[in-house]
Amino acid sequence: MAVQKSRKSRSRRDMRRSHHRMEIAELSVDATTGEKHRRHHMTKDGFYRGRQLFKVSQDA
Repeated sequence: MAVQKSRKSRSRRDMRRSHHRMEIAELSVDATTGEKHRRHHMTKDGFYRGRQLFKVSQDA
C-alpha cells in the first residue's frame, strides 16, 4: 500500500480543490418555443433544436 512521503500543505490542498466549485449550468433559448433549457438537452415540451421529438402528456 502506498504511503505518502511528506504531508501536503494547506496551500497545495486548496489549490487542488480550486476546481471543485459548483458551476451554473449554461442556458439556451429554443428557436421554436422560446423556452429556456440546458445546453444539449430538450425543453419540457419535448423540443430540441427546433424539432419536436415527442408529445408530452398533460395528465400529470
